[in-house]
Amino acid sequence: MKKIFLILTLSTAVLNAKSQDTLVSAFFGLDNGLPSLLCNQLGSQLDGMPVNFKFPLDALSLSETDFEVLDSLGNIHTPICAFLAPANENGENRTVLLLGEFGAAVTNPPVEVRVVGDLFTTDTLSGESACSEIINLNGVTTTNIIPLDDGPSLFFAQRIDGNLNECNSGTQTIQVAWNGGITPYISGDNESDLFQYYIGYSDSSGVLIPHVPISIADINDNDNFHQLCFSTSDEIVKVSMMTNTVEDPNQDPNLYSEIDISFCTPLTSIDDIVEEKKRLINVVDFLGRQSKGLKNQALFYIYDDGTVEKRIVIE
Repeated sequence: MKKIFLILTLSTAVLNAKSQDTLVSAFFGLDNGLPSLLCNQLGSQLDGMPVNFKFPLDALSLSETDFEVLDSLGNIHTPICAFLAPANENGENRTVLLLGEFGAAVTNPPVEVRVVGDLFTTDTLSGESACSEIINLNGVTTTNIIPLDDGPSLFFAQRIDGNLNECNSGTQTIQVAWNGGITPYISGDNESDLFQYYIGYSDSSGVLIPHVPISIADINDNDNFHQLCFSTSDEIVKVSMMTNTVEDPNQDPNLYSEIDISFCTPLTSIDDIVEEKKRLINVVDFLGRQSKGLKNQALFYIYDDGTVEKRIVIE
């Protein structure tokens, strides 16, 4: 009997991950301020460091061994554990919380975070205005480390629609993300009061028109994401936050912060990208296990330029 083998390339990311600004920042949020029980260990208090990405991450590919933290004395630290929680709802998954020992704030603070394992991004969901590509982040680094005594700032914003939208009123919803966990800074404020300090801006022939949200959603869940509910039909293109309105877990208040809304500008054609010669370095299944390939099984082909190809061989 004659057999026909068909290889389907379902999605191909041909962008070199090392050339992207996918790893936005790391925030030295707490110095020996978290219990080691969070990592299912007994012992001393741990440092906490949120690491922030432009694209959402594949939770199944995440491991603490995917990261290294370099301190100012040249010591390399591997986190004890790593979580997407608490910012792990649909439409989030852009912040990894690293726990471990990463140096001391005064004598040897962290100065660089490196991705050293096969950590993958994933596609955005329906209802997100931002784009994403499926890429392997192995080799990506950042020296944008926010010191312990600095306050939080905005690092990401997008428009949210459909099932991701948690606003009960308004005509458009903007999701914003901070580079560290936040709570209200002003005495007497609850998280539901924070909407009044945000300002959204629409663009009218180059002039930014301010709009104050009518309410705020996605609150009281101990993460770094908010959803801002606007009544205007004018498209919001930027969001800002007034100074001294939120604080991080170290009780450092924010400075004035602003961020542009991310809108998807997809590639017009896969042929528009000139792909350099690349070398296959690994083939893994959906769980990240090495595989020689089985019929009717989805496999990920990993190349040395950061490219990942998802293939299915059908008999």
